[in-house]
Amino acid sequence: MEDHDKERFLHYGEHVMEMHEHLRALLHSLPIPVVVPDFIGDDGPNPEAVFALDRARHLIEDEPISRTRQTSYQDLIIEWMTAYEMLVLTRVAGPAPWRLDCVEFAISRFTVLAEMIESGEVDEIDEP
Repeated sequence: MEDHDKERFLHYGEHVMEMHEHLRALLHSLPIPVVVPDFIGDDGPNPEAVFALDRARHLIEDEPISRTRQTSYQDLIIEWMTAYEMLVLTRVAGPAPWRLDCVEFAISRFTVLAEMIESGEVDEIDEP
């Protein structure tokens, strides 16, 4: 991996871990708190954390919140998974420029969506 790609990869990896903590806090603040384990365990990455997020996507459907807010939380989880999975793919298959660009774009979408959820802007979106 070239130095620039390695630097980008490491930066995005740190950012994705911060996103995971932010996502855990948002899920825990739901009316019916959804608890997701830490991503980093005693022995390194905890694969159960990813599976727990997938289960959380489905649990959100039972939350007493608007359908638009439910969808926003589900999309937030998908954005995190996209960024994470693209980092894993970059590590396994190599640092193709589009993979890191995909991570960057998923991080941007996650950030905007999280801000909309926290500010209540998501509730102003017309439900279909």
